[in-house]
Amino acid sequence: MTPFARAQRLVADAVRSTFAEPVLLHRETGDPQPLRGIFSAAHEAVDVSSGQPVSMVQPLLEVWQDDCTPPPVEGDAVTVRGQRYLIVDVRPDGYGFLRLLLHLDGASP
Repeated sequence: MTPFARAQRLVADAVRSTFAEPVLLHRETGDPQPLRGIFSAAHEAVDVSSGQPVSMVQPLLEVWQDDCTPPPVEGDAVTVRGQRYLIVDVRPDGYGFLRLLLHLDGASP
């Protein structure tokens, strides 16, 4: 492991231990998998073709890639803070985290 990779891993571990909370990953088959992730539901401005800006909430969960093998896929679900969300996109960030874009499911966990 390179010095940069070691430093990056130390930072990632500090971020996870400080900000991550317990979540459950629900795959199509099998029992839910407990993970720790960093959840946010920030407002995003979306520029639509009409020229009128639209504000929306984009729930996002960041999980450590090594914690979920195989990685989650579109269509899997997560339970965060008692609320179930569908995973609509999985984006590796290049630093060891997976950014899971979520959509509120409305179903019970």
